[in-house]
Amino acid sequence: MKAIKLASVFAVTAVAAAVSTATFAAEPVFSGQAGLEMAMLGDKHDDATANGNNDTWGSKGEVNLNIDTGVVSTLIEFRGATATIVSAKVTQGAVSFGDFDGSIADDGYLKADRVIEGEYGDGSQTDLGIRYAVMPGLTVALEMATDQNGVGAAAKYSQDLGVANVTASFGTYAGETTSKLKDEHTIYAIGASIPAGPATVTVSYAGGEYYDKAAKTAEASKVGSVVVGATFAPTDALKLSVQHSMNQEAAKNADDSNTEVAAWFKAGDVTYYAASLTGDKSMEKTVIGAKASF
Repeated sequence: MKAIKLASVFAVTAVAAAVSTATFAAEPVFSGQAGLEMAMLGDKHDDATANGNNDTWGSKGEVNLNIDTGVVSTLIEFRGATATIVSAKVTQGAVSFGDFDGSIADDGYLKADRVIEGEYGDGSQTDLGIRYAVMPGLTVALEMATDQNGVGAAAKYSQDLGVANVTASFGTYAGETTSKLKDEHTIYAIGASIPAGPATVTVSYAGGEYYDKAAKTAEASKVGSVVVGATFAPTDALKLSVQHSMNQEAAKNADDSNTEVAAWFKAGDVTYYAASLTGDKSMEKTVIGAKASF
């Protein structure tokens, strides 16, 4: 499991308070998904693991297991011969801490339902943290990154306006890797989810800047990512979605947008799905799969 480095007195105090008042459930609840997926990558897809395999079909099996005691919860992913603890956290009242596999700084970067997840990056780097739910809709956090020495702060706020649910988020972080490479970011995001009968329209933007930790002297990279999408569920069994993503900070003459179209059909306990992402040659992909919940 990833190490959690608590680098402030406030952080340690919050964790101690949460644990000291925790009552752990005797019997955990298990749930999860198991599935098989076939995928074809485009001939210019930049996935390093796909060298020599572009424009050919491949497959993978995966099992995701959720374990929840009511206080301690974890998500374990089994893929091939590898088991990975994706997230693990402790929640007591308004306080939670652990490995969240992500940050609340980008929670405003809303997306439509999708399979391939071709949206462009939002600049967030942190995955560990301590979160406090101040009131309904408002959460603040201290956040850290695995194998780094820094501590950052983040916040998110959501409000249902009736015609739309709006979420805004912000985060800033400064740290170094064990190799003394700078890793810093300041990002923000805002998005709206708009219900329209059986459809939901999603619009969001993520912006800011971050330092690429590949070099000590690297200049800050800017973030400017836009998502526009819609999810349509005409029946309980059928769901369709389309999402268009744009990278407003793409390099000159580089592909700067892509579109994913996806469909799901549920038959009993099994959900069948298919998706295609086109537009950005480095990300083009077609997927067919099935998954079952337990």
